[in-house]
Amino acid sequence: MAAVAFCFPNWTQPTSVVTPTFTGAEWIDLNKLQGEVLSEMARCPSLDLADSQFVIDLGKTRNLQVLALPFHNAQIGDKARVRVASDAGFTDVVMDSGWKEFWGEIYPWGSLPWGHVSWIDGRIDPEQAVGRMPPWMHVGSADVLGRYVKVELDFTDNTDGWVDIGHVVVAPILRPRYNVSRGVQVPFYVDPSTKTRARGGPMFADRRKSYRTTRMQLEHLDRAETYGGFFEMVRELGVTRPFFFIYDTDAPAAILPKQSFMAVAESITPPVHPLPLEYAMAIEIAEQF
Repeated sequence: MAAVAFCFPNWTQPTSVVTPTFTGAEWIDLNKLQGEVLSEMARCPSLDLADSQFVIDLGKTRNLQVLALPFHNAQIGDKARVRVASDAGFTDVVMDSGWKEFWGEIYPWGSLPWGHVSWIDGRIDPEQAVGRMPPWMHVGSADVLGRYVKVELDFTDNTDGWVDIGHVVVAPILRPRYNVSRGVQVPFYVDPSTKTRARGGPMFADRRKSYRTTRMQLEHLDRAETYGGFFEMVRELGVTRPFFFIYDTDAPAAILPKQSFMAVAESITPPVHPLPLEYAMAIEIAEQF
């Protein structure tokens, strides 16, 4: 298992000095992709491949390793390709995701009973896909340096008749040298719904949307780690600003999207100093949508 990955900072978001630019002639509200309201999306009313692409100028050369599209209206069979280049003409491409489906393998081998419609390939049935939104992502083997990002979307057979995309992630990975301590609460759904039972017996429920959470202890951090990337992440994001989180970048294809999501820190404990030259801190995060 690879160490947990905090995708920070997301270079598509404005800073106090640089504001990236999004260009796509057929797109509506591309500026919404730079906001922190994650429910807002940009829309392309055309499914033509030439129309449904857009380019991001990050404003300056950035280091990056993760590309992700967490929010979309993709249906089974829809694909995306994201390329990063050092030049606006994309003659020097430093990262190319290739065409990847939004909906790949969903069920791990052996998790389904024989005869299930998805037993052979582990791919989801359209009936079960309703209401779900797996993140599209590409994780490089190492950081690359680039400035221009081209997002191409193949939604040719999408029955909605348009393309919706929200919050593009282009980021390096912040991860500890040593992985999380034993006893980590792995990403899994919690249900915030409440229920009460009337005196006469019937139960009444206030149903709410489930979301994923994870809680972890980071130990054996050295001083540079603590007061480097993690210090800057906590200072900039705190417990209100979102980031993309990947629990295990080496997870199998059927598990990876289930453990990866846009998140916000629910709580962050100040670092403690349990041993000479070592620091430890705990962080709890929850899915945002």
